[in-house]
Amino acid sequence: MCIKRFVALALAMLLVLSLPMGLAESPAPQETDELISYEEEGSPEDDFIPEDMLVEESDTPLVAETLPPAVIAETPDPDASPTQTLSPTPVPTLPLTDDKDMPAPNAEAKAEGIVTLPEGIALFELPSTESSILMQLDSGALLTVKALGLSWSRVDSAGQEGYVPTYALSFGFGSPQPGLAVVTAPGGKLTLRQEMTTKSKALGTIPSGRAVVFLAKGKTFSLVRFDGREGYVLTAHLSEEAADRNLGMLTEVVPAEGRTTANVRLRAEADRQAATYTTIKSGSNVVVKDTKDGWSAVEFEGFHGYMMAKYLKRWE
Repeated sequence: MCIKRFVALALAMLLVLSLPMGLAESPAPQETDELISYEEEGSPEDDFIPEDMLVEESDTPLVAETLPPAVIAETPDPDASPTQTLSPTPVPTLPLTDDKDMPAPNAEAKAEGIVTLPEGIALFELPSTESSILMQLDSGALLTVKALGLSWSRVDSAGQEGYVPTYALSFGFGSPQPGLAVVTAPGGKLTLRQEMTTKSKALGTIPSGRAVVFLAKGKTFSLVRFDGREGYVLTAHLSEEAADRNLGMLTEVVPAEGRTTANVRLRAEADRQAATYTTIKSGSNVVVKDTKDGWSAVEFEGFHGYMMAKYLKRWE
């Protein structure tokens, strides 16, 4: 009887001692190399964003985080020629003229330009070298400028109207040679005045975004020519430019999907909150100079600004 009690007591003690040992030695869950796939609440298809609350093109879209690919570094060749980085062509600037030396406006000025290329230039039907050639203009030909642009100017030659590259023209009939500028007045227009004071007689106004002939630059007022009139404007609202040899691509303005017509805004900057220079109807042709981040730099009948690229297609 004692032996049976002793054996039972020993078995009970052995069972109690084995319980913690079994817990400690329980196998850990096996790790796996498989990625766990899951979905967050909602999906991009379920989210509706009103058109007037769309994220600006400058904002960075959300993307899935991924590891960058491995890059194999290469040892530079010591005998290789150095890479040359071409600097952009600087915009020629007019010298600053003292007020006492500022030339007076020419009351007999005209909206004219002279062909300066020795070989002459073609007069194109549209602002594109791929459009029809209306006539050949000789060097020295005098043209009436209907709309001055940095890349293309609409001109008239003996009753025949067309387009020529602006770099082929000169707008100076003496010395010094004038430059070009674009009006950037925040109010939408810049007053052309008879004298260098804001109290002077107004000769007219120049819409913002339009190109002008830059005749003389002063600290406060500058002398310009616009549509055959010369006068003074505030220098702070001029952006000095040069005739652009980038002639761009002729492109048609198209309405948004689901619409038949559109009046597309041409803005001062590539920003939906920027000032509007003008509106352009669908079906019109514009010259696209560059496109980046959903916006295109555009020239249209003397206006220069930015348009959303989704309203543009290649002209054929």
